[in-house]
This record gives sequence, C-alpha cells and structure tokens, in this order.
Amino acid sequence: MSALPGNAARAVLAVVVVALAVDALLGGLNGALSGFLGAPAGPWWMTGHVLERGRWVVFALLLNASGRWWLGNEAMEISLPAPTVWRLVGMLAIVVPLIWIVAQWLVLATLFTVADRWDIDGLTYLSVDYYRRVFAGYAPWLLGGAAALVGSRHVR
Repeated sequence: MSALPGNAARAVLAVVVVALAVDALLGGLNGALSGFLGAPAGPWWMTGHVLERGRWVVFALLLNASGRWWLGNEAMEISLPAPTVWRLVGMLAIVVPLIWIVAQWLVLATLFTVADRWDIDGLTYLSVDYYRRVFAGYAPWLLGGAAALVGSRHVR
C-alpha cells in the first residue's frame, strides 16, 4: 500500500507526457500537411495544443506537493495499491473527455433546437474538419490513458 497523491501525481504526469507527445506529433503532421497544401500553419507547439495542455503538468506537480501535506496529516491519509491508482487515472483520462464531448453535443443540440438554427449551425456536424478537431483533441488523452493502463501492470 502506498499514498494516493504521490501515485496519482505520477500517473497523471505519465498520461500528460504521452498526451503532449501525441499532441506534438499531431501538430507537426497537421503543420506539414497544411504547408504541403499551401495553407498557412502555426508552429507545431501551438497547433498541437502543447502549451495549452501544459497546465496538466503543473496540476500533477501540485498534486505531488499536496501529497507531502497529506502524508504529514494522518487524518487525511488514503492508501491504495499503486496499480489501482494508475488504472483509475488511465480510465479517467479515457472516459472524462468522451463524457465532455457528449455533453457538448447535447448542449449544442438543445441550443440549435431552441433557437431553430439547425439549418445554419447544425451544418457543423456535417463538416469533416469538425470531426478532425474532435479526434485531434481526444486522441492524446485516449493514448495517454491507454499508456497509464498498460503502465499499471509495471508499477509497484
């Protein structure tokens, strides 16, 4: 058994590192494809959302720092096996973005219905670019979560 915050911080950091690497790769590929097609493209670290997702590194560091406080406070100590924590973080990294996407779709569908704007705004759902952006936003978290699930077999 080990402390929850430290294991969670390491698992979150692993997920974020994989997500940032996938983001950088997708951003580089997107920039190369845009450049090949003659469209202006921003730098890979902007198109790949690397800076935007950098806040999760700070979150993991703050979680690790809070773990030191938790370990000093016996009333707040929570112990779980490290592999369980890694599996939990991995599943959350996969599931939470999916729930977020579905929630956005439901809110937008309600908005389009109430405002009677399906003929204009609803066409967004027919755009290939829209689904490319959804995939580019979700794929890093999917792969990061999968990495944490695989990594859960190797942590002690």
